Amino acid sequence: MKFTVSPEVFNLFPELNIVMIVLKEIDNSTPEKEIADLLRQEEAYCRRYFKELKVSEHPNIACWRKAYTDFGAGSHYRSSVEALTKRVVKGEEIPSINKLVDIYNLISLKHVLPVGGEDLKKVKGNIELILASGNENFRALHAEAAEHPDKGEVVYVDEDNDVLCRRFNWREAEKTKLTNETSKAVIFLEGLPPVKDIEVKEAAQDFSQFVQKFCGGKIELYLVNKDFPQVLA
Repeated sequence: MKFTVSPEVFNLFPELNIVMIVLKEIDNSTPEKEIADLLRQEEAYCRRYFKELKVSEHPNIACWRKAYTDFGAGSHYRSSVEALTKRVVKGEEIPSINKLVDIYNLISLKHVLPVGGEDLKKVKGNIELILASGNENFRALHAEAAEHPDKGEVVYVDEDNDVLCRRFNWREAEKTKLTNETSKAVIFLEGLPPVKDIEVKEAAQDFSQFVQKFCGGKIELYLVNKDFPQVLA
């Protein structure tokens, strides 16, 4: 599987850093209370941290607000990390979905970075991060009807021209959602300035350690940026 970020995306976001994690032969089948407990601890820390700071003013979140404006997304669309953090700050407990999703929510809160993932067995061929033509197909999580992304929207797509995630990290697709049956997955962690590549890599290492402990399997990490816009996994 190849993952490529298009030149058009790097023209808009030249300092974008993405760490792609490929997971193979993992066991995502059984719930893990320890992960849920760690998530509760991180939620409590998050509420304390943002008691005196607006979520939207955190540099790691403000950069995504600017990015969404830069590719023409409406002001009511928010990055996954902002949406997740706001839910927690308002007092909500993030529900347990499965081990992989729980781990990436934990890492997203802890490192204040967008994290998302796809079931690789449901992905057709290679994955690209592109500016949408508007003809791609997308069905959101739990949605019945398909829709199309806006032209110029930053999207992850596979070779079926199906969108795997809209607006960078705003909404995942039903097609490739992570489930208890997932045994092969790809995870994306994204960083924009002021976040540096080393910070994204540290978050990816943190994620990988949790996966190794709770899911086992084989783990491969790849850094993608304007100097290395394509990787083969």
